[in-house]
Amino acid sequence: MMASILVATLAGCEDNAFQRDHRSVGGKTIGGDGFDGPNYFENSNGTYPYPKIIEREYIPSYDLFANTKCLTWRIEWPAYDGSYDINQIPTVLSRHTGVLNSFNFLNNNSAQNTYNGTFSLYFENKVASANTMWNELEHSFGAGNNMEGIYFAHSEQTLDNIKDWVTKRPSLFESYWPGSSDNELAYQEGDFIQFRLDNALAGEQLYGGIRIVSMTPRIIEVYLAVPNI
Repeated sequence: MMASILVATLAGCEDNAFQRDHRSVGGKTIGGDGFDGPNYFENSNGTYPYPKIIEREYIPSYDLFANTKCLTWRIEWPAYDGSYDINQIPTVLSRHTGVLNSFNFLNNNSAQNTYNGTFSLYFENKVASANTMWNELEHSFGAGNNMEGIYFAHSEQTLDNIKDWVTKRPSLFESYWPGSSDNELAYQEGDFIQFRLDNALAGEQLYGGIRIVSMTPRIIEVYLAVPNI
């Protein structure tokens, strides 16, 4: 089981090979142990805890490749029963803040919270670019360059390859970008999805991946390669 959980393995001390091949810098964990997330909710069956998010940063040890680092988020949602309100489930990840927000939270707060949103991960068992979710996110309509464009592509990569990209060569997320114009993709357990992020205001393109570790419970890992500056 642990062999299939990338971020959790890399964040711990179980695998000495990974400890030699990468440097984990900083990191934090929020949610999961109570109700300390920013927008947990209540219904007739009580209060739902905020998903647990493990955030880590990896810098390749080999200086030749250390100009690019990898940001990672491992997200573990609690089990929701049939009475939940889908608009209350935290689903939209912001790569800027590392926080998940629900549609309800985003639609009832400052538009800037929506503008910071990157993509939805839980809703309808699919990944979707936040800037195209006009039916769900009121502030996304007409947001223009205030929101980043995201494109997804299913990818056939082994777990070993993904580990190498994250820890040794984050730039390979760009080198092996399969190309796509899909703003959303349905997924199932075991899928690996690559993405390209277009930030028009900053004039940059970033690349990364999303791994569906488990559907029940829902566990998803997100990897984003960024300049190491």
